[in-house]
This record gives sequence, structure tokens and C-alpha cells, in this order.
Amino acid sequence: MLGVRHRHSAQRGVAARCGLGASVEARLGFVNYSDDPSGYEALLRAKLTPHRIRSTMAFAALYQMTHEMIRHAVLDEVEQFFVIPIDGQFRVDEERYARDVLSRHKGRFKASLDWLVAMGAMTVEQADRIERINTHRNQLTHELVRYIVDTDAEPDVDAFTDAVAILRSIRRFWTGIEADYGTYEDYPDVDLDEIVPLSMMVLQQCLDAYLEGLGAADDK
Repeated sequence: MLGVRHRHSAQRGVAARCGLGASVEARLGFVNYSDDPSGYEALLRAKLTPHRIRSTMAFAALYQMTHEMIRHAVLDEVEQFFVIPIDGQFRVDEERYARDVLSRHKGRFKASLDWLVAMGAMTVEQADRIERINTHRNQLTHELVRYIVDTDAEPDVDAFTDAVAILRSIRRFWTGIEADYGTYEDYPDVDLDEIVPLSMMVLQQCLDAYLEGLGAADDK
């Protein structure tokens, strides 16, 4: 399954291998130029190496992909859950969708999160962490240059591992819904925990490629 399944090992592994190095683990990145000009220069030179720039940009892309998968699982798939045949076509049962989901919060995303929590797809704590995940997504998207050149700014590995764990929880919930609809009735012995949706396979491939690239750079 995804290489970030276990949060603490992932934190150490990804942080150590994504070129974030000591500036993450020991907070050596927080050096002011006025306090230590030579130390600051050394950190900045290390930050601007091709390997570090590539790793930062790749991490931002991987984070963005994971974030979009969460949004799809929360927004689109919750709405699709309420699709029924109407006048010979499959359409959203707007009345039931509004009653069961949209009534929970004025924002559609938070209303959908609340519905998923009520359905057991994720915990309240996971839903609360989504805000931090969204905030960091916006930072990586709109302030990417800062993460490339600022020695005090590093991608948030904790937020990424949280995002993957939450995505896995939601995907497992939707797999259970598919099973209830009879999708796997021809495979009575199937373990739902072992079913990996295509989207998660793609994410795994991307994560493996990312880590392989970091390892190859470290070996040089």
C-alpha cells in the first residue's frame, strides 16, 4: 500500500530523502543573515541546488495531486451518492442531497465532510485536519517560489502524510459502498481492505517515482 501509510516512518523517510535534510530535522534552516552570514549563505546555496529545487517542485506536484483527489472524493462522490433514475436519466436527488448534506453547513465542502464523518468514512479529527491540508496546498500553489528560495520555508511533510491517510480512509469507505451495491459479489472472499482503486494506484506510482528520484540523487 502507499509508502506513507505509517506516519512517523514516512516523516523520517520522506523528510530525509526529499533533500530537506537537517534544515527540517534539526531546524538548522532558521538562520538569519544578520546573525550568521556565512551560515545563511551555505543554507541558501544548498537550497538552490538543482536537486533541492527539483525535490521541492516534485513534492508540490504530489501534494497538489493528493489534495485534488481528496476534493473529488469529498465533493463529487458525495453528490454522486445521491444520483437516482429520474425520467429515464440518472440525476442527483436534489431534495435528499440538500436535506442530508447541504443542510449541514453553508459551505458545500464542509457540509460534505460532515456527512462523511456521520457516515463513518473519517473521524472528526481527520476532518479538522483538512483545513491545514488545504492551507498548505494554497501555500505550495501560490507561494512556490518562497519554498524554493526561502531557507525558513520547507514543505510540510506532516500535512502530506495526513492527506494520504485521510484519502485512504475515504476511499475505503467508498469501496465499502460499492460492495454494498454488489460490485464484488462474484468475489465473496475478497478483503475490502486489500482493494486498491485505480486513483490510489496512480498516486502510489507517482510517490514511488518521486522517492526513487530522490534516492538516485542521493547516490550521486
